[in-house]
Amino acid sequence: MDDDGLNRALNDAPSHSIILLEDIDGIFVGRESVSKGKGGGARGVTFSGLLNALDGVRSQEGRILFMTTNHREKLDPALMRPGRADFHAHLNNATHEQMKQLFLKFNPDRYELAEEFARQLPELKISMAKLQGHFLKYRGQPETQVEKAKQILEDSGSLDEMSVAEYLRRLNLDKYAANFTEQGIYFVTDLRHYANEGEITANLKITKPMHVKRLACMIQGEKITQNDFSLISVATAR
Repeated sequence: MDDDGLNRALNDAPSHSIILLEDIDGIFVGRESVSKGKGGGARGVTFSGLLNALDGVRSQEGRILFMTTNHREKLDPALMRPGRADFHAHLNNATHEQMKQLFLKFNPDRYELAEEFARQLPELKISMAKLQGHFLKYRGQPETQVEKAKQILEDSGSLDEMSVAEYLRRLNLDKYAANFTEQGIYFVTDLRHYANEGEITANLKITKPMHVKRLACMIQGEKITQNDFSLISVATAR
């Protein structure tokens, strides 16, 4: 699809309709197209073309547009300004109340077990999808769901799915966020390229030994550090 194709698709949508653009960060990183240089010179959708399609002179009124992303920090401010994105909703990880309510969806009227289940897990650290997967794995076994609740924390994918911004906040190193952005590092998985303390210092320009060590331990998967990190809060880190 190119700019004209995007405009046609949006203009062909019926009046009073809802349009959903999923994973908008998958189209652009900043103002650069992720497909730049691919496809044998295919034109693709440009950043200016997307903005014009959303609210330019050729845009259509009478529609509600939703854009979703798992990585808001990647999005250019021009895309997020009022007029293009008038309302921003952050769907966070599960609160204790949401854990209980989801437990009750799978196990109606088991209020005491729901409370016991939620007490075992940290708030705002686990996605609703992972909780749902746990309940489906032990469907119809509410006692087992409670007994094995800590298994959810043992999922090795939890850390890799985290954004670098959240990662740094929890390490109390958020002042270095710009260093990572300059290198195009947005996910914890991207840190695997920095395998030792020398590379962290040289490439990310972090020189304080204690901070370099703290990052290196996490990147290298030092077990004790990871176990502590999985439960740590911002207040505890500070």
